[in-house]
Amino acid sequence: MKTKKLLWIISIIIIASFILAACAPAAEEPAAEEPAAEEPAEGETITVLFPKHEADFKNAFDARIREFEAETGITVNLIQGDWESVANRVIPELATGGSAFDVVEFDNGWVAEWCGAGWATSLNDYMEPGYTDDMIPGLVDLFTCPDGEVYGLVWNNDTRFFYYNADYLAEAGFDAPPATWDELIEQSLAAKEQGVVEYGHAPYWIQEWALANELHFYTYVFGGSLVDDQGCITMNTDPKTLAAVEFMIETLESGAYDPAGLTYNQVDAQDVFLKGSTLFNPQGIAGLLTYTEDPTISNVVGQVEIGLVPTTASGSSAALTLPEAYAIPVNSQHKEAAWKFIEYMTSKETNIKLAKEIGILPIWVDLFSEPELVSLYPFWADFQAQLPTARGLSVITWYNDFVDITNAELHKALSGRQTAQEALDNAAAQLSNFNCVP
Repeated sequence: MKTKKLLWIISIIIIASFILAACAPAAEEPAAEEPAAEEPAEGETITVLFPKHEADFKNAFDARIREFEAETGITVNLIQGDWESVANRVIPELATGGSAFDVVEFDNGWVAEWCGAGWATSLNDYMEPGYTDDMIPGLVDLFTCPDGEVYGLVWNNDTRFFYYNADYLAEAGFDAPPATWDELIEQSLAAKEQGVVEYGHAPYWIQEWALANELHFYTYVFGGSLVDDQGCITMNTDPKTLAAVEFMIETLESGAYDPAGLTYNQVDAQDVFLKGSTLFNPQGIAGLLTYTEDPTISNVVGQVEIGLVPTTASGSSAALTLPEAYAIPVNSQHKEAAWKFIEYMTSKETNIKLAKEIGILPIWVDLFSEPELVSLYPFWADFQAQLPTARGLSVITWYNDFVDITNAELHKALSGRQTAQEALDNAAAQLSNFNCVP
C-alpha cells in the first residue's frame, strides 16, 4: 500500500538523518517514594513559546489553544513570532536555567546540543506507557536522546516538496516541470522574458536561520557535505559543496531568481508564489498546496502541482525534512499543565483538525489512511517519490555557531561581495575551534 510505504520511508529517513549526541545522565532515584504528581489546577497559567506555522493564515493553532483553555481551565500565555525571534528567546532562556517558559519550541537542529545539556524534561515521566507507539517512529526517535527518554513531541511534521505553476509553464511553452536545475533556469528565464512571471523563484535568503536550511538543501542536492559524521568541517574542501554555492550565486546573476530574495524570509517567498509572481517554489511546506486553493489568499487557484526536485548533471537530488517539537524546560514551574498542553496539541483529534484546516502532515500513522483526509489530500501520495532523498540538518552541538557564521559569509557571496570559495574558506576558518567536534 502506498500509505504504508510512505510512512516506512518517513521513519527510515528521519532516523538515518540524525545521529544524536549523548544526553545528560538521568537524575538519581530518590531515597523515599515521591508523592504522585498533582493534576494541574483549574485557573493555572502556562507560558508557551513556539513559532507561527508558515501556512497558518487562518490562525488554526490559536483556535486549538482556545479550545484547550475551554476544556481544561488552564490559561495559555501564548508567545509567537517568526522562527528566528523565537529561537533568540528559547536558547538563552534554557542556557541560563530560566523558568519563564513552560512549553518551548524544540527544533531538529538543536537535538544534539539539548541531549547533552539537560535543558528539557523527559516526557516519559508524563506519558502513559506506549503513548507514542502509533506515532511515526522516526519522529519519535529523532527527539529521543541516547538515554532512551523522549524529550519532545512533534507539532510540525515539516518535510519540504517541489511546487510549480503548471499553467504558467504551459503558457511559457513547456509541457513538463524541469527535470534538471539547468532546465529550471532555462524555464525561469523563458517565462520571465515572455512576461508570464517576474522571476522563476523568489528565494528566502535573508540572513536568518532559514538561509542555513537553504545551504543544506542545495549542498545535499549537489551531493556535497558541510560536516562529516564526526563533526569535521568539509564544506571548504568539498568540490560538490562549492558547486552548490556557485549555483546559488548563478541563480541570482542569471536573473532566474529574484534578487529581492536576499531580504525575504520563507513566508515572504511563499506569499510571492501565491500571488502568482513566480513559477517555482523548490522547497515548499506540505500545507502550501492547500493554500494555493484558497482564493482569499491565492491568485493561482487550480494552477499549482507537486513535482520532484530537479537533479544535477550527475543525477543527484534531495529534499529537506525539518520537524519541530514541543518540549518542557527542566525549570518549568507548571510541568503537569505543560504536559496537558502538549498532549492536547499533538493528539489525533488536534492533528485531524489542523490537517483539515491548513493541510499539515500528521504525526500519527493511521491518519495517513483516514478516509476524510485521504479524500481531501490525494496529493499526499505524490510526496512518496521525493521522500527517499530527504535529509535533515547537520547534527552538531555547535549548530548555533555554524548558522551565525556560515549565514554571514554566504550572504556576502550571494550579494556579490566575495566568491563562493572565499565564503566557504572564511566560514571554515572562523569555525576552526569546533572542527571535528560532534
